[in-house]
Amino acid sequence: MRHPLRQLTEKQYDLLIIGGGINGAGIAAEAARRALRTLLLERQDFSSGTTSRSTKLIHGGLRYLEHGEFGLVFESLREREALLRLAPHLVRPLPFLIVLHRNGPYRPLRVRLGLAVYDLLSLGKSLPAHRALSLAEVCEREPALVTEGVSAAFLYFDAQVTYPERLVMENIRAAEARGADVRNYAEVIGLVIEAGAVCGVRVRDRVSGEEGLVRARMVINATGPWVDAVCRLLPRAMPRYIGGTKGSHLIVPNRWGVRHALYAAAQTDGRPFFIVPWRDFLLIGTTDVRYEGDADLAQADDEEVSYLLTEARRLLGSDLRREDLLYAYSGVRPLPYQPGVPEGAITRRHLIHDHEREDGLAGFVSIIGGKITPYRHLAEDVVTFVCRKLGIPHTARSKERFESLPGGAPLRPRAVQEQARALGVAPDSARQLLELYGSLSVEVLALVERERALGQRLCPYHPDIAAQILYALEREHAVRLADIFLRRTAIGWSRCLGLVCAPAAARLMGTYLGWDELRVQEEIAAYRDELARTFRLFMSVPMR
Repeated sequence: MRHPLRQLTEKQYDLLIIGGGINGAGIAAEAARRALRTLLLERQDFSSGTTSRSTKLIHGGLRYLEHGEFGLVFESLREREALLRLAPHLVRPLPFLIVLHRNGPYRPLRVRLGLAVYDLLSLGKSLPAHRALSLAEVCEREPALVTEGVSAAFLYFDAQVTYPERLVMENIRAAEARGADVRNYAEVIGLVIEAGAVCGVRVRDRVSGEEGLVRARMVINATGPWVDAVCRLLPRAMPRYIGGTKGSHLIVPNRWGVRHALYAAAQTDGRPFFIVPWRDFLLIGTTDVRYEGDADLAQADDEEVSYLLTEARRLLGSDLRREDLLYAYSGVRPLPYQPGVPEGAITRRHLIHDHEREDGLAGFVSIIGGKITPYRHLAEDVVTFVCRKLGIPHTARSKERFESLPGGAPLRPRAVQEQARALGVAPDSARQLLELYGSLSVEVLALVERERALGQRLCPYHPDIAAQILYALEREHAVRLADIFLRRTAIGWSRCLGLVCAPAAARLMGTYLGWDELRVQEEIAAYRDELARTFRLFMSVPMR
């Protein structure tokens, strides 16, 4: 349950982090691991920003090699390997098929050299090395792929995080297990400045309406595309730090049976282009266009939709129609502001902006950039920097660095499945629990042991069970139905967007939280509103 805000205002923290995406959550977990008194604040829900609107890949960044980002690629490949070990239920190997066309911008020799460097930078990896494929091998692996005009193809491996929101939640759980405090729907409405230093924040609980002052020795601005918005809370104007670009993705049913992530250069502009199998869908993306609007409201425009469809048809054929589109989603990359630099050439490395050194304002740091794959490396850099500034010993113990995330602890899947069967939980629901929660699935099943009815499906369209609703409320800081459907489970990302089972889930929440029917209906309406902000819909939604 949600605790009163005064429980935070009565404490003194070493580190206060603003922003609950993958980078903020990673920093909180790392800071707590090093025994810093840590608080994480997020103005909406955890992972509700850029993290949940990504391409859902854990990769080294093959294309970054052409921009000379060897250090970033090396670090990302190292972190890819670590995440495959630390969160095997969430991060899984994914084969990539690179397709080169005769009229494309890349020559086979150049790509093969890049892949050889990619393999070299990932020495000690568990994934196979790249290899060239003949046209016959390509057709055998992907029979539906259009091979007209293809001059060469290569196979290599990266990884996929099917549910990046779960990766954020597990870092939050890891931070809490080591003593950190975390709070979503906690908006920072002011920075407290004394003697020329930021020494805390004024915060408003957006659920209860409470306001209070929380003190900390150091405040980290890890809000991604909203870094500049937080900097506007400072007493004087700051330069612009973020030059975000919008990345849009289309979701279509995988009726082609694609098994590899397809990687090609877009014919329109030559930039890298992906078609990625994701759950029962194909994720088509992404774009990379300058974005000046509110990152909360970013959606794919008609030009982006046409661009993505045109490029996808080159690989999947002309039978890919606009009518196949289910929905589109868009996120804003928190890239550094570099006017005049082509979007694809802007560095993807993270930058730590020390406002004391640059602006004469101590106790405040802004994080610019950052990606999902190397989030742990970013967190280590940031916390080491903070420890140095605060005079705290910052040596990290390597054994702890490679502890599994909470759901990545060793378990026997068959034992979990047998426990689920004994409780009346269907086999596909048990598999879903293992995929979402890993070893934490036993905690969800403990709720079913408490009340057998919680082992039933929410609706015929999803394997998710009722116990997941209560688990999200009790253990994972969920407040709204959207939190559960979009960021604790993947019900809201499905074909029906969860609208069929939204009434049942909202009433279950109401029973637990003491809502009346009017409050239940308000929650369903609020969920519909968030769907409209999150997705551009192209489909009709099945309703009861």
